[in-house]
Amino acid sequence: MWNSIKEFGKRYYVLLFASLLICTALFYGCTVGFLNKTVCDLWLRDFLLNINAEIIGILLVLFLVNRTVRANKENERKKFREIAFRPLKRVFYKQVILFFNMFKASIEVQPSKPCERLENLFDETYFYELGFLDLLKPAPILTSRGEEMDWLDYLYTECTSLSLALGKVVDRYSYYLDSEIVDLMEEVADAGFIRFISSIREAKQWHEISIIRGDLLSECQTLLKEYISSVMKLIDLYNQSVETERQIKIDKSQWREWWGSNVRPRIGDSRIQTAGE
Repeated sequence: MWNSIKEFGKRYYVLLFASLLICTALFYGCTVGFLNKTVCDLWLRDFLLNINAEIIGILLVLFLVNRTVRANKENERKKFREIAFRPLKRVFYKQVILFFNMFKASIEVQPSKPCERLENLFDETYFYELGFLDLLKPAPILTSRGEEMDWLDYLYTECTSLSLALGKVVDRYSYYLDSEIVDLMEEVADAGFIRFISSIREAKQWHEISIIRGDLLSECQTLLKEYISSVMKLIDLYNQSVETERQIKIDKSQWREWWGSNVRPRIGDSRIQTAGE
């Protein structure tokens, strides 16, 4: 229906411009004497002037109306985009905390470089050190029943929570979101890293990895990088789509608090013990 209306609008514009061109050519013919001077002086010249004025007026009105309609549609799109992103703040923030806690628990000493922006955290050192995170050691979080949770369960819980939240947003608001945003949400929701963590957790539940080391993140560096990169793109889109006070920003004081020795996890808490240590 909408495509038919757009197609009709295009044809109407073409017809108006063609009419304007023909009338202008005829008026030029009257001016330079190509057409009958008597006919031009009696009625044709004035008729062409009136027709041209009418056509220009119609085109101007259509231009202004279309610009207003486009502006209203853009405002509506932004409004629904903000509404769609709004419920994701909590799961995005928990992802950021998860990414930081994984790094803090696996690194031996706090890095000397400051993190001015959230993106600065994810350098080569970050992914290298995460290879030493023991997923079978206790994470700094408890279950709803107050029981201890290991890093594998912590990762699985937060990643699947984000996946489910994104799926709900796509189901409800995909009509109002850009295709690029929907594609990115679906990419994160069905990320290979989440499937990897899910399969490892299932294996643990069936007691298939209870006797091996937990540094399994070293086996999926590419998947982990892709996942974090996609999540950070979504967080950036979220920040662009919501009001300033709702954005996810980590300042220096927040970094200092998270790195504090009295905040779990402690530095190197869950680092795998290698031979000789």
